[in-house]
Amino acid sequence: MGAEKNLYKMVKEKLKEFHPIRIETSTINGFPDFILFNKSKEVLFIECKVCESSKLLQSLRPHQKSFHHKYSNIMKGLFILQRVASSREVFLYRSKDFDFLEGNQSFCHVARAEVGGSWCAIKAQLENNPPYMVCQNTNNEPRAENGEK
Repeated sequence: MGAEKNLYKMVKEKLKEFHPIRIETSTINGFPDFILFNKSKEVLFIECKVCESSKLLQSLRPHQKSFHHKYSNIMKGLFILQRVASSREVFLYRSKDFDFLEGNQSFCHVARAEVGGSWCAIKAQLENNPPYMVCQNTNNEPRAENGEK
């Protein structure tokens, strides 16, 4: 099974309470991979990527960048979920935090999880109830307020 298909399977297992719907479309180029619904009945869209952490923007196809650039200010629930295979970590990013026209920018995830661990920080962000706000520690390493890396 391919790396992105494994990530799709993880989303369906770890985020099942969000009722994930996998989208395969050739109608709208760049449309995200999943539609989810949180407890507040908000619609969420997630693009899934498997790549090294420094290669996230490069891994997005031009149509995907265009979609996120165009709709990130309109749709509050537009996200990118990245799996970093080398570290077995999953990161959630809000699309509105990116400048998709700027190629070499740094960006910070809003939540982090380990592949085999709890996804509570990711779920909290998707519920729009983030108790695990990401911040920088003295080592310039992203951490949640609870100390989780």
